Amino acid sequence: MKRILGIVLALMLVCGMFAVATAEEGKTLKVAYIPNSMSNEMNAYGFKIMEEHAAEYNMTVTAFDGQYDPQTETAAITNCIGQGYDAVILCPSDINAVVPAVMQAKEEGVLVVMYSADLPVEYRELRDIFVGVDDTIAGQQAAAAFIEHFPDGAKVIEVGGTAGTDAQIRRHDGFNAGLEGSNIEVLDYQACDAWSTDQAMSITEDMIVKYGDEIQGVFCHWDNGATGCIEALNNAGITGTFVVAIDGCRGGFDQVKAGTQSVCISQNVVNISVKALEAIRAAADGQPYEAENFIPLDTVTIDNVDSLPYPEW
Repeated sequence: MKRILGIVLALMLVCGMFAVATAEEGKTLKVAYIPNSMSNEMNAYGFKIMEEHAAEYNMTVTAFDGQYDPQTETAAITNCIGQGYDAVILCPSDINAVVPAVMQAKEEGVLVVMYSADLPVEYRELRDIFVGVDDTIAGQQAAAAFIEHFPDGAKVIEVGGTAGTDAQIRRHDGFNAGLEGSNIEVLDYQACDAWSTDQAMSITEDMIVKYGDEIQGVFCHWDNGATGCIEALNNAGITGTFVVAIDGCRGGFDQVKAGTQSVCISQNVVNISVKALEAIRAAADGQPYEAENFIPLDTVTIDNVDSLPYPEW
């Protein structure tokens, strides 16, 4: 009898545990979105998409503005841990500075999702999910555009994004790796202190003074930075320069349409944002999910710009 009673109690315990697990699965998730800055149109648009789709995945998403300040971003992560958030979606301005806070989130069982920017390689085991484009491939696609346009070689300059950010590092590395073995020569390279159109313009102006009409092409890490590069070229009376940039924002598409930017390597913010929510839901429910989710990039030119969805950011 005691044996039967023990079996019954064990079954009750298992059933109780199953009931708890079932109650947890599918519960409304509290998700924090902490980008480097909400003033960045891509980040703001990404949040808009998350808000629009959050109910489909039974979650709420709250944005915290990183203000391009690693201390602000770190404080936001720590506060969200204390406030019982189930997941944090991070796009930090400094991928190294947030590591201690990410470690704390991991210890507290908070799902860590890297959005568009990844952690340094040695710390990637701390994040549960990455969703974004492969910025190394973006740089490689930019290099391929130059090689295709200049089969006999050319001299170009490179204007980088914010120094030390994941996107800046990968786009630079991918671009230079993609040029290996080609006759494309990079005359000069300089990154910015921030993703600033004015800084991109200033860097380009300095390089024009230094290299003049030797410059046949410009690779800028982001479309709105290319706006500054184009203005610097126009002010110097230089026309016909082959300009390539990455992002796929309105500015990039408009510049391709106008013929001032030759190629735009475009990422799909809608797909990135929805995939982040999808992966969080699956992970929280104990369902299969991909830890690394790379969204394909489009190479936008004057020939296909009108056939692609116009970006809302």
